[in-house]
Amino acid sequence: MSTAQENSDAKIGSGVQAGQPVPEAANQTAAVSVDSQEPEAAGEVEGNADEVLPEEVTFKLTVKAPNGAVVPIIATAQETIQDLKQVVSENQSTIEYSCFFLALDGQRLNDFAELGEIEGLAKESQLELHEDRYTERDARHHVIRLRELLLGPATANPSIAGLDAGVSVFNTIKNPDGVSDEADEALVEGDKDKKADGGDASGAASAVDGESAESAKAGKGSSKKSGKGKGKGSSTAGSKSESEVSGSEAPAETIKPLATHHAFKDYEISSVPPFSVVSAEKAIAGLALPQCVKQIMLSGWNPVPRYRQLKGDLLYLLVTTIESQTYHITASRDGFYVNSSSLVRFSPEPYSEARGGQSGARDAEFYQAHSLIALLRRLSPRFARGLDDLQKEMSQREAVEVLPFVSAEQAASPWLVRGNENRVPQTYDVGQPQEIYLRLGAQAADSLRDWNEELQSIREMPRGNLSERVVRDRQLHKWYSEFAEAAIQGAMAVVDGEMPPLNPTDPDEQHMYLRDNIFYSKGFDGRETFTELGGDAAAHVATGKDITGVRLLNQLDIDGLHTLGSVVVDYRGLRVVAQSVVPGIFRRQETTQIVYGSVDSGVTVGADEDFHKLLEPVAKALHFGEHAVADEAGNEVKLYTSADVKGLTGTDGRKYLLDLFRMTPMDIEFLESQCTEGQDAVADSALPVYHHRLVLLRPELLDIFWENSVRKAVQEYAVEKAKRSQKEESKAGGQTGGEGSDADKQPAETADKDKGGETKPSSDDALPEFAFSLDFSPDAFTPLQARLKAKEGEGSESAMDAAVRSASRFLRDVSVPAFARELASYTTSPLSGDALVTAMHQRGINMRYLGAIANLLPSDAEIVRNVRRLVVFEMVSRAVKHIVRGLFQATPAHLHSEALALVLNALVGTRRCASPAEHLSAEAKAVPQLAALTPKLLADEVRAQVALRFRFELAADFVESMVAGNERILLREVCQKIGAQLALRQYHFEQPTESDVYSEIVSSMGFGSGKMTKTSKRLVRERVDEVLQQKLVVGSDDVLNFVALTKVSTHNSSFADEAFEAGRMSLEQGQRQMGLELLLESLALHEQTFGFLHAESARCYAVVSLAHYDAGEHELAADFMTKAVVISERTVGLDNPLTIHNYLNLALYEHARGKTLLALRLMRHAMDLWGLVNSVDHPDLATAHNNIGVMLQSLRLFEDALKFIQSSYEIRLRLHGPDNVVVANAQHALAKAYALTGDFKAAVQVERDAHHYFSNNFGEEDPRTKETAEWLGELTFNAVRTAKLTKAAREKLSQAAALGGLIQMSRGSQQEGSAAAAAAGNDGTAAGGAAPKGSLPIDELLKFITGNSNRADKPRPSGGKRSKHTPKGSKR
Repeated sequence: MSTAQENSDAKIGSGVQAGQPVPEAANQTAAVSVDSQEPEAAGEVEGNADEVLPEEVTFKLTVKAPNGAVVPIIATAQETIQDLKQVVSENQSTIEYSCFFLALDGQRLNDFAELGEIEGLAKESQLELHEDRYTERDARHHVIRLRELLLGPATANPSIAGLDAGVSVFNTIKNPDGVSDEADEALVEGDKDKKADGGDASGAASAVDGESAESAKAGKGSSKKSGKGKGKGSSTAGSKSESEVSGSEAPAETIKPLATHHAFKDYEISSVPPFSVVSAEKAIAGLALPQCVKQIMLSGWNPVPRYRQLKGDLLYLLVTTIESQTYHITASRDGFYVNSSSLVRFSPEPYSEARGGQSGARDAEFYQAHSLIALLRRLSPRFARGLDDLQKEMSQREAVEVLPFVSAEQAASPWLVRGNENRVPQTYDVGQPQEIYLRLGAQAADSLRDWNEELQSIREMPRGNLSERVVRDRQLHKWYSEFAEAAIQGAMAVVDGEMPPLNPTDPDEQHMYLRDNIFYSKGFDGRETFTELGGDAAAHVATGKDITGVRLLNQLDIDGLHTLGSVVVDYRGLRVVAQSVVPGIFRRQETTQIVYGSVDSGVTVGADEDFHKLLEPVAKALHFGEHAVADEAGNEVKLYTSADVKGLTGTDGRKYLLDLFRMTPMDIEFLESQCTEGQDAVADSALPVYHHRLVLLRPELLDIFWENSVRKAVQEYAVEKAKRSQKEESKAGGQTGGEGSDADKQPAETADKDKGGETKPSSDDALPEFAFSLDFSPDAFTPLQARLKAKEGEGSESAMDAAVRSASRFLRDVSVPAFARELASYTTSPLSGDALVTAMHQRGINMRYLGAIANLLPSDAEIVRNVRRLVVFEMVSRAVKHIVRGLFQATPAHLHSEALALVLNALVGTRRCASPAEHLSAEAKAVPQLAALTPKLLADEVRAQVALRFRFELAADFVESMVAGNERILLREVCQKIGAQLALRQYHFEQPTESDVYSEIVSSMGFGSGKMTKTSKRLVRERVDEVLQQKLVVGSDDVLNFVALTKVSTHNSSFADEAFEAGRMSLEQGQRQMGLELLLESLALHEQTFGFLHAESARCYAVVSLAHYDAGEHELAADFMTKAVVISERTVGLDNPLTIHNYLNLALYEHARGKTLLALRLMRHAMDLWGLVNSVDHPDLATAHNNIGVMLQSLRLFEDALKFIQSSYEIRLRLHGPDNVVVANAQHALAKAYALTGDFKAAVQVERDAHHYFSNNFGEEDPRTKETAEWLGELTFNAVRTAKLTKAAREKLSQAAALGGLIQMSRGSQQEGSAAAAAAGNDGTAAGGAAPKGSLPIDELLKFITGNSNRADKPRPSGGKRSKHTPKGSKR
């Protein structure tokens, strides 16, 4: 989240109507970079996108199947026959087919042929589906596919992705029990006739802010009675308002709420939401499908005897139907048939032959079919009905909700998962353990792959045009996904001790492993390579930096230069590195020796000419210069990359780069000040020396510094040239008076160049003499370079060394303070720790500067309290991660759950149990590190780790002062960084009361407020007693799983990113049609490359939806954002900040198209997630609360809306103080909210404060001052009149009460004021004709507030401008 909500009203698209809620940082849902691109770069992006976009050829094909089904398919020329087969196999009418081929005019088509290359294929051809002969592999996959189909959209593989991974809860929010979209539809339809009578309050309050005030100052909507000056996007709102007020006026009594129950009924703004807001229990239960068969498993008669293999038998299956009939089925090359075997007798003959002629036996066709699905349809009527119901149920769901993942590694793993369901298997499935056999075969041959050869072959695929690039990118993504999944499985086996090492006699830290052509090693300095840099600590960092280096080279994609597939896995306290194997690396032949760089820490350094030439474009892209280093013998060698980067030629003839951890230079300023004993920065403080010396700059920082340096050099050169030209012209002017015109022109041109910090040289002044050079040396300030300087006797720094030092100072003195200012001003407002990390990395800031950022945020300032706590919690959670890593290494694997529970209780459970170690098991107490761990000891260790790693001194009482009351936030951060999954329940950080526990249990068990049976009461009582007896916040049984955390050298689709950037920039420049086309093109490319279930696809959907929303196409906007919400839930997490903001934006889109009740449910879910991830008083909630208030006002729930408008004002007042334009605008909105509830006295008081501010700061002629003055006069008149009418009504009603009985009055209520107005009649208008606005009844007041009474333009949130610090599309 990168834009302050205090200013977000100015950052929405221009299509926002008056009175509509403000999009919750809508531009942040999809961003490539927070930093804005240069115009020159934008031009290049657009040019490249336009250059390679081909003219699409669309095929409208049909596929006719043997069962009579016809499948229509629309495809492009770049798609293959294999893509068509995938569509056919997933179609409901042809789902039974998995082993088939497609033919055109009787000729079989190659599966990998592109449609555009098939001879004779017309745009509307019909293809035939022909059943093919099975292989053993095809038969196994057919059975696997049927089992997965019957299981439904199950979550991703829990052994890799974790429990309940990849689940979405969106459907349960959209359609809760007994509520659906139809409720909103009926509300809208039923309200159409009422709007004419009572007016509409959809615009009763506008999201007003500092930016909207600036718009008013510019003349937008400054006059109530003038129809001129409408801003962009207001015409739609104006026409809507005019249509709403047509018709006769209605009395005040007809203004009734349009809904009585909504998501924010009885909502407490300051209350902390329960943990159940991230519960996926209902969502997963909703995915349950009708049972079609009891079991499908491999028969015990497998493997097939050799003589039966000669007859075509492939597999033997055992199927039990719902009717409790058991069938032994043979999978043969021609299909599936029922055989005559039993559990005790092997008889492989077809059942029809063995029982032919017997009574009750059917014909042979009944017992055999090409597809197992077709065969089971005949054998079991209930299977047929169940399968039809299953397909119907699946078709009714959002497609992205039920799609399977390409790789389980891509699925998001929640940190809170179902408890009982994940502790005990729900069904007894004998076939489940057979999954591995079905997937890999009897010899597991399907798992044996040459990963490296596959990767390099894909990289060598052609990429000359769009179709070739798309195919190549798709194959690369598929390979990386499958490799990551295999690597995670292997790494977990290494940690669990299930994989034997290649060198069992060496120490454990030096063990190496090899499985399935993937090489594994542990993240320790087993070979003492990093001894001088920090040992194991430096080796641990180097593994992560190596992934960064591989990713950099993959993005550059240099022909002839190859890298390995690499994955770093953190699992249960150990870091494991998985890599594909270089051909010949284990043979130690002459051809596989290191020929570039050094393998022995600089003793020898190679500089192969071929490698050196290949690395030249790499050096140019990364701003590296050719530099010299010296080996131990003093020989000088010139390199482009660091000497630690190793180049070798494999036996396959390809050139590989290894050990890419030093692909950026040293952070020399940090190294000299914090990593060396005796330095002033260390000696003058209590901070210890930094724990390693491998402190490198990030590549993003080098790019930012280089661009900044280029811009600065160009500006300086332009100024210098202007001065020189002016001096020359002045000399010439003394001799020739008529030649001074050019001298006047040159400074003007120079001024144009300098304007805005951009240089735009003209054709006749292209700065030909300008030359800029800024190169970095990745070996700057390393021992190898120091050795060379000592040899040559040089004492001063070279130009490249000076550039490295300047970049290091730029990071310390510019980037870090600038980011701290962004946080303090909420220009950048991360919601969680991972969002903070993303924002820092985008600016090139390393995590070691977290302490410096925290020190720049004042601890006593209310405005930065939330963000400073976030920064501190990020340091604390990372420190706890390192502490837990050490505990896990010292603790047996089966005690890891107890060890984690102990740490969590000592960190966030001290208010409930002061000595959690007392509750350890006897076996855990035998571990000294666990038995000695106390809350105080843990707090001291956390403080020590924070001081060591982040150069920050935590307060001694940080647990009491910062953690208390925010335990849920820190608990989530720690679990996510460790990869722990806890059981979903309500964690009480203090001893709960019995009544609170009883309410929680009743609610969680779904009993509601109805009467409970004796059994239900007993169950509730047992659960309540169980909770009250718990001594700890987190028990060891609550720790259900540990997920492997990965760093992957993923591949990005460069063309898709270019199209996305070009589309986003076109939208910013007002070229909507072109921008939308480019975004849709980018979306299609992302889907073709990554599939639907990918975070990049969610990003594209979100930006496309925003473009449609800005254009007023609310239906399309909501549809696209719905997909973005579901995909983000499944790929980044249920409570990820991206998911939360997608929910907030979707709520606005649903409200815009009339589904306000649904919008409020979405808003409520987003607010609950927000309160769980961060605090309930976060500053960004000001805009969210304002939007909720607007939605409630549109339902005429004025009292409910008031508390949210008031909360929005209070948040802004607390942050900015009373003397601020943001607060004044909030007061103006609050006055309107008070007026709608009939509380004119309070409205007058608030409006008076707003008017005083505008008058004192902007003068009496400012449009805002005039507007508030007019409002103040009208509200004052109405308040006085209401008081008089109320007094008269009281006297009349008191007399009536004395005669007819006692009537109790609700003092100051809106109903009382309306009754008084009715009792008084129209006497106020008889004398003076038309009544002033202050005397209007509530329906006319509504029209006035929404701009329908003598006002053509109504106040609206400004939508055309964005913060100059944050471009549209920036990521939160």
